[in-house]
Amino acid sequence: MKAIVSAAAPVDVHFHDLDPMNIVWHGNYAKYFELGRAALFTKIGYGYAAMKNSGFAWPVIDMHIRYYRPLELAQRAEVVAGVVEWENRLKIDYLIRDPESGRKITRGHTVHVALDIATKEMQWETPPVLREKLSPWLA
Repeated sequence: MKAIVSAAAPVDVHFHDLDPMNIVWHGNYAKYFELGRAALFTKIGYGYAAMKNSGFAWPVIDMHIRYYRPLELAQRAEVVAGVVEWENRLKIDYLIRDPESGRKITRGHTVHVALDIATKEMQWETPPVLREKLSPWLA
């Protein structure tokens, strides 16, 4: 599915990200996805402070990761995050790639639902604030 809007963020692999095999521990890829997601939300003007001020949180309710190649110490990579669904849930696709060669390292997606912060109630439809933030890319 084609992204409505996307953003990229750099990934730097540090020593503390490695497992005993000297490659990035699989659980750290969720952290790298978060870098892309934060860049994406910043791009649309809905960073975490704005999100909190809007009265809604967007917790992850599902995540899928497919690994193609390992990341290694001091390797530079790029994570691209893009909104592919937004009307009833928010689905973000991710691609971690080598920025020089373009080689695919990891793909995945996360699914989020809007949660009213005050009531802790899940919303079954995207709140107007996200529609407004995405409107420049929906036209």
